Order: sequence, then structure tokens, then C-alpha cells
Amino acid sequence: MNRDGEEWLETDGLGGFASGPVVGPRRRRYHGLLVTATTPPTGRMMLVSGFDATVETPGGQYALSAQRYASGVVTGESARYLDSFVADPWPTWSFRLPDGTRIVHELFVRHGAPQVFLSWRLLAGSRAPSAAPDLAWARLRIRPFFAGRDFHALMHENSALSFDPEIKDGHFRFRPYAGGPAIIVSASGHYQHQPFWYRDFLYDEERARGLDFTEDLASPGEWAFELGEGEAALVFAADSAGRDATVVPARQSLEAARASERTRREAFSSRLERAADHYLVARRGGRTIIAGYPWFGDWGRDTFIALRGLALATGRVREAIDVLGAWAALVSEGMLPNYFPDASGAPEYNAVDASLWYGVVVAETVAQARDGAALD
Repeated sequence: MNRDGEEWLETDGLGGFASGPVVGPRRRRYHGLLVTATTPPTGRMMLVSGFDATVETPGGQYALSAQRYASGVVTGESARYLDSFVADPWPTWSFRLPDGTRIVHELFVRHGAPQVFLSWRLLAGSRAPSAAPDLAWARLRIRPFFAGRDFHALMHENSALSFDPEIKDGHFRFRPYAGGPAIIVSASGHYQHQPFWYRDFLYDEERARGLDFTEDLASPGEWAFELGEGEAALVFAADSAGRDATVVPARQSLEAARASERTRREAFSSRLERAADHYLVARRGGRTIIAGYPWFGDWGRDTFIALRGLALATGRVREAIDVLGAWAALVSEGMLPNYFPDASGAPEYNAVDASLWYGVVVAETVAQARDGAALD
């Protein structure tokens, strides 16, 4: 199935996201599973960049992932086995292996929390000679790649990174760097600690942009799942979501989040409105708008222009008011900021028309509210 060049995006409503290619190796430094906003919606950090996925069946061993290295080596044949891909209600891949085994992989980000949920289900498979007559057999192995870097940066092998997890009740807490965010992992499979550095991943899109394009990533070990015994669940979370991740079993957490997200997404009247929702995010108790994924934050001028389509045109007047209120507190000498540094820092007041656009959207919001738009 040819899906070359296509990408998927999931967002958490806080400025964090997950993104990647539909097939083939990661091509950008921004492709990752867990990018968390440490000061929503800014301070974004790449915590989990990707994974290697390998399935072993009676027919052989197959890689459902792909990586490209600076040496020219490309590992994995995920494109060869991909049978279908859909992005709605969240990214879902269906793989068909040469021996007839069929596996479905789903990935979604939970709204309002820095958590990404991954699952794999065996739809059809063959039996190992020693297996029960009615039990298909397939063993999945997942080896994640950790970073712990600013999402604009690249990481290289270093002695400061820690591979060692803190394990409690079957859940794992990794802190790659002292003082940085922790990665909480819960899984329905079995973990084997085998720390390695994977060196010289190559990112084609960064090379095309004339930027640094190679990176080393750390892998602490791998999780193994017996797919014939039920759905494999793997959850990555940043530490602000760690309390949930450390007390709820992975499969139970997956099922609850899946039901909640399905209900939330089905409430939107169209796929276009669901896509618009990616850009409305939290800021200091209010709301704001991300100017674009993967690398932009919230920009004043862009926010006020886009607010009319993302919120007013979709009847989300209350959220438009929340956005306007959040920005009103930033007025300085009649000006509104146009740019927030992604790291901590003072906003930059460098747009001549940001305040004018603000006035326009305030007037349109007031008019729509007066026309009877629901505000609760």
C-alpha cells in the first residue's frame, strides 16, 4: 500500500502532540510519540521519539516499523505489510503478514493529558505446534526510543542520560535527565531491561531544510506481548499524568481512554471540526490557538485571525471568549504580543496589527453571543 509522504497528527489540547509518517521511517526531528508541553502550550519536549515493533509468528519474524540510519541502512518493511490506514477517529494501521497473520495497531492521544495510548490486536493468525488448537499465536516486541530533549533540538549519545526505571506495581518511571520530565510507562506485556544507544537516525526532511539531521536515541529495554492472549496495551505519559498511569493497569486505562475519546470526537459534526479542535489549546487557565504543528506555538496575530474560523464559525463562542480573555491580560500600552518564545521568556510585541485583529474578533464574538449562541 503506497502512503509515502503522508503524515498523521494527534494532539492533547495542552500544546503537546504525537506525529509521524503513515509508513516508513521518521523523517522529522518533530516526529514522535510523546511531545509534552511543560508550560502549556509552550516548553515542549520530545520524550518518546518512536519505537521498533517486531512480530514473531509460526511463519517467521516481521518488522512492523522502519528506521533510516545515516549509513544508508533502512531497517524494517512496514510499507510491505501495510494493508490499510485510516486517520479517523485516530490513526489505525492494519497489517497483513505473508503467513496470513493480520494485526491492527491503533494510536491516540488523550485530550487534556500528556498521554499517548498504543494498542495491537490480532485479527487472524496461525497456531504454533505446541499451542492450544483454538489459540492463534503471535508475539509482539516493542522497543521504545527515549529522548528527553527540547523538541527543536537533536540528541546525541551522552553519559548524563539515565536508563534505569523506578518500578512500582508493574509500572515504570523513567527520568532520562535529572531535573527533566519523567516518562511513565504502563504495559500489559512483560518488560526486559536491555539498555542500548541507537546511533545516527537520519531525518530526511531536516536534511532537505539544510539543518542538522542525525540523532542518537536511548532505548532502555523492550516489552513483549502475547497477542493470542488478548489486546496489547502500551501507555506513555509525562509526569503530570503519572498519578493515573501508576495506579490503573494499562489495558483498563486504554479501554477507558478509548471510550472517552471516541465519545468526545463523535460529538463534532464533521471531520473538519475535529481537525480544527487540534488547534484550540490551554493557556494559563484560559484558551489560545496554536499557529501550526509541529513547530509553532501561539502567535497573537494568527490567533485572532484564526479564531473566527476555528471557534466562531463552529459555534464555540464560549471558547472564543476564553481565548480573548486569556490574551486581554497581556495588553501593554495598547499592544498585544505576537509571539511567545517556546522556552520561558517575555512575550514579543512585534506585530503592528495584532491589536486591530483583536478588536475585530471581539466585535464579532459579541455579535454572535447576542444572536443567541450558547455560552455554556
